[in-house]
Amino acid sequence: MVKPLLDVSFPSSSLCYICKMPPPKYSHERLCPLSDPSNELRVLEIFDNEHEPIEGKLVKSQREKKYSALSWCWGSREQDSECEIRIIQSSQSYAFPIPRNLESAIRALRNHKVFRVWIDYICMDQNNINEKNYQVPMMSTIYGESECVYVWLGDEDKDSKQAMRFIKDRVLNLRDFDRLIRDETPVKEWQALSALMKRPWFSRRWIVQEIAIAQRATILCGTEKMAWKDFADAISLFNKVETGTRKVSEVMKNDKELGHMPEFFGDVSQLNAAKLVEETNNLFRRLAGNERQAQFSLQYLVSKLITFDASEPRDTIYALLAIARDTVPVTSRLGGDAVRSWTWPDYIKEKLVKQLAKRNVSKPYHVNYELPLSDVYVQFVKWAIDKSDKIRALDIICRPWAPVPKSTFELSDEEEEERDVHWRIKTGTERPAGEGEDTLPSWIPTTARAAFGMDGTGQRMTRKNADSLVGLPPQRIYSAAGTRVLTENFRVENGTTRFSGDGELNGLHYHSMYVEGFILDKVKELKYPSQQGNIPNDWIRMAGRVDPSGDLPDEFWRTLVADRSPAGENAPRYYPRLVHHALKQRVPGDSLNTKDIVNWGNCTMVGEVLRRVQSAIWNRKLMRTEKIRCFGLVPQYTLPGDLICILYGCSVPVLLRKFTKSEEEVEEENRQRQKKQEEIELKRRKDAVLKIGQLWLDRRARRGTQPSSQATSPTRKRKRGSASTTPSRKKQSKANTTPENPGTTRTQNESSSAPGKTDKTPLRSDSYTYYQLIGECYVDGMMNGEALSRLEPSVLFEIR
Repeated sequence: MVKPLLDVSFPSSSLCYICKMPPPKYSHERLCPLSDPSNELRVLEIFDNEHEPIEGKLVKSQREKKYSALSWCWGSREQDSECEIRIIQSSQSYAFPIPRNLESAIRALRNHKVFRVWIDYICMDQNNINEKNYQVPMMSTIYGESECVYVWLGDEDKDSKQAMRFIKDRVLNLRDFDRLIRDETPVKEWQALSALMKRPWFSRRWIVQEIAIAQRATILCGTEKMAWKDFADAISLFNKVETGTRKVSEVMKNDKELGHMPEFFGDVSQLNAAKLVEETNNLFRRLAGNERQAQFSLQYLVSKLITFDASEPRDTIYALLAIARDTVPVTSRLGGDAVRSWTWPDYIKEKLVKQLAKRNVSKPYHVNYELPLSDVYVQFVKWAIDKSDKIRALDIICRPWAPVPKSTFELSDEEEEERDVHWRIKTGTERPAGEGEDTLPSWIPTTARAAFGMDGTGQRMTRKNADSLVGLPPQRIYSAAGTRVLTENFRVENGTTRFSGDGELNGLHYHSMYVEGFILDKVKELKYPSQQGNIPNDWIRMAGRVDPSGDLPDEFWRTLVADRSPAGENAPRYYPRLVHHALKQRVPGDSLNTKDIVNWGNCTMVGEVLRRVQSAIWNRKLMRTEKIRCFGLVPQYTLPGDLICILYGCSVPVLLRKFTKSEEEVEEENRQRQKKQEEIELKRRKDAVLKIGQLWLDRRARRGTQPSSQATSPTRKRKRGSASTTPSRKKQSKANTTPENPGTTRTQNESSSAPGKTDKTPLRSDSYTYYQLIGECYVDGMMNGEALSRLEPSVLFEIR
């Protein structure tokens, strides 16, 4: 129990109780600075009194002393009004503005006698980027070592208390569970539970880590309190029953007051509450001694948890580092006191850290909130490509995962029809002077293309796009490039667009990805995109006249289901019969309304097949190619003439749109490239001089001698030895594989005759051409390596 330093009652107004003046604002840097932010933390000690505003003090604390941690929803600062608490430091009262939702959470903690707690908003200096760079990687440790993580779902409303009691009294009463899911009376209770599952807290990205790592967690909602394990079990049971049988939805559909709405809950398995429960249960494998081993890669987590938001977009990546199998935040690994305590010279420490990193599955991942947003995302893409199987390394550029930045411009409806709104999105983050305005490249797909999202009412999680063709890593559904792997021509460059013929692009920063592949065909004919997963009538006409008593064209039904089952396996043999049966139910000359048949049809198997059709065609266009006349499914922003390409290291075909650079634009890019290379070379030389000097000083210190003519011998030896390193440096310069050393003359190219082997045949990109990635596509009959037999010439694509 924490008692206040001063036994005085502050009035509810914002004025100081002595001088009637507003109290000064609290400053972390001045009143409670952290001398070592990589090891220290602050803890809020809430005073056990009834004073208004709430009082407490911030203290520096080693992690050995017991504390709790709060998990809450930051929300939008524009939407959440601010209030204040009082921080008492050295007998002085300071005002600390906080969101009203956080003030309610602290009040609930005080009511439940939780007085010593770590709260990110208060205990970290949010205005100190350097401190955040150290403290954010520690958050997994902070939550993992806390006695209990308290989850604040928000203030009580008419549904929350009903839902919490429904869980305790009915859902977890397993003796009556079967009767409950058939009972038509607790409609209001199921509604209340569904509303509770959609509380804003469940949309936060950080909660995945906070719950997964917690030793113990407790939910607070208004005055109600519940153990996390009880809540999680109830949600898991509901998800299992509803996803597997939809029995509860059938109960809701029979209710007259709800308008006999089919699929009242939408897709429960896609709700964040259900995802959180299932994913946190599977994130770690339990080992002996209560140890845990992470199960999933960073790429899998970022791709899977796309419906979880972060108020800071960089946390799309950073919030998952501590729970990924292959990453650890860099400042929590061999940093701080650990490295400083070593007595070896700095250059030996550096080598040792690198060697230890090579021997660990989990690799250091650099956290830096000062980087422009596009650089953070590009860093992740390069990491994912480097850690992936080279046969499908480029699948990451097809899978939507990046949050949509707040765009600084809007397109009219007419412009949106003609132009892909995912092209060169402005992030709104600042870049260093002279680097232009920050934008996302087309090879970072945003969650605007995600398969699921909340409907307009915010009440149901519903489908809004087709599923990604590449699936989740390490799943491999197709193999369009056969066994052709990502080649050594891969690299990423960046620069600023100037002198472009398209004036809107001038002044924008770009990231170019160079990848090898070939052009398979062009888009010749297009039909309107499928709305709501329905099969348009002009699609059926394009496929040819369907005889009511005959079979469907093989390529057409395979295209409708993308030639796969929902599990990513080959399409079952009964699919064409069921699709044909569904098509016969449409009004002649009209589109097939798949949702009506799914919701009201009399054959459940037909409904399941049509769900697969919806997952493949929703918002996609049907197309025919120019040369090989294949059917296919393409993104809604596809235009005739777009190129269908096979990229080595990508499991599905992609659509690229060609753009031509002006002469002045090419010259400017070459100038920028040369300038960067000179800067890199200058930095390399400076680093070499510093290392040689440090080596000389370390040797002299070990010998305990004064500088003499012999003392320079290490330097001379180093110079003689440096000649042997020159060829390797030249070779590295010629190889040009790093983004800092960008050229277009890589000499190693994958052999066409023997995948996996390389020939030293130069492959250059066309410096006057670059491409926009429109997205992934399905091309019937070309999804399993068949395109390689066409022996098309390889191209080095520059994709922006």
